[in-house]
Amino acid sequence: MLRLGRGRDGTEFDKSQSEIAALQEQLLTSEATIHSLQAAVHQRDKLIRQLQPRAELLQDICRQRPPLVGLLAALAEAERLGPLPASDPGAPSLLLANNTEEEGDRDHLQPAVFGTTV
Repeated sequence: MLRLGRGRDGTEFDKSQSEIAALQEQLLTSEATIHSLQAAVHQRDKLIRQLQPRAELLQDICRQRPPLVGLLAALAEAERLGPLPASDPGAPSLLLANNTEEEGDRDHLQPAVFGTTV
């Protein structure tokens, strides 16, 4: 009778079986790790999709920042200049009219007040 994979006392067969069992255990562990990593990647991809619109909004804000900084600087300068000094009641007025003839019957516009919140 021919015996494959066995030594005289069967230890070679037992050794092969234990190696196969160890490799199967490693395979199962590796597959579990792969599934866990795939789930983590899926969760991160989902989070990236959720954050993408906010990232685009922040990019838009960053692109618009230089003009806003210039506008705020101009408003700060206007605030620094303050209102025009009061003139003598008898002196000619240096203020320009703020309306047209069509707007004559409307209330006069209030003078602008400059202020910043930054």
